[in-house]
Amino acid sequence: MAMLPGWNSLEAVGSIGHSLHMTAMMVLALLVVAEGLALVYDDRKYALVGAAERETIVSRDQEGLAVTERHHNEIAALQREFKEAQRQEASLRLTTIGQQALLDAVSPFPGQQIEIVSMLGDPAGQQFANDFASVAQQAGWNATRINEAALATNPSGIEVLYREPPVGEVPPPALAALVDVLMDLHILPARSVTICEEVASEVIRLMVGTRPATAELHSSISQKGPPSRPADSEVRNGVQHSGYVP
Repeated sequence: MAMLPGWNSLEAVGSIGHSLHMTAMMVLALLVVAEGLALVYDDRKYALVGAAERETIVSRDQEGLAVTERHHNEIAALQREFKEAQRQEASLRLTTIGQQALLDAVSPFPGQQIEIVSMLGDPAGQQFANDFASVAQQAGWNATRINEAALATNPSGIEVLYREPPVGEVPPPALAALVDVLMDLHILPARSVTICEEVASEVIRLMVGTRPATAELHSSISQKGPPSRPADSEVRNGVQHSGYVP
């Protein structure tokens, strides 16, 4: 102990002791402050951790909602496509009511000759052709067979084809009646017929394609009145189109 500074001096011992007491109190105060700050920072750390976890949960929830909404939209799109496919397929079929409406419309014209052509390998078109042939035969039309052809191009939906009559003659009323009822049944998009020089005279040809028809592929017809010949005719895929107008 004699080696400690001021060990043998009363004044030095008192001064050094007092200094050490003050130092100890300052260190103790620093410890208290440090512990308090440590508790504050611990609380802040836990608060930040909680906020980060909440943000992560919110982000995951938003991602989950986005995925759910995307799946919902995809399912809704598939359902719309399925309904559209069903509608298009239904447009190539004759219901019992449709068959009766067709029979009532064409029965007043017995003896009318009709050719029914469907795409080879198209079951829906062949079924429609069979349905229509059955109704046509019941109505007394001359529809003795159904031709399945491997055509170079797919016809668009249901097309009614007819040879342009000579000048001064009008198409038979059976043609107009057929087009009207097909339009009423939503099988044809417009009251129209396609002029085809390959069809025999006074013969109606019904072409059953693979998808619904569009009005742009047809020319208008009328129930009465002589046909007028347009200045220009449109040749599309080897078939000549010209219009009948009232």
